[in-house]
Amino acid sequence: MATSLICSASDLTSLLGSANLNTTLLADFLCSRFTSISSRFTETTYAIDNTYLLFSAYLVFAMQLGFAMLCAGSVRAKNTMNIMLTMKMVETESLLSCLQV
Repeated sequence: MATSLICSASDLTSLLGSANLNTTLLADFLCSRFTSISSRFTETTYAIDNTYLLFSAYLVFAMQLGFAMLCAGSVRAKNTMNIMLTMKMVETESLLSCLQV
């Protein structure tokens, strides 16, 4: 889990030089910009993680279709419907278990 980054104006004032009003205002401005950029990174990371998760789930369900075709090709034509139904039931069970987590 990502940790939040903290910026304080007093930490930046010593780096910017003398502690006058302009330096304090500049430090406050930089900290506010730093905080907004940090929150954008957090939102972007969340979006990327969710996109990766959904794409991975799509690939798993696409592989399930491949397994169904493989099983259907290895049995007689009269048993194909039974294999497809079995694969559909397995897919439904895995989807329901994924949604429960």
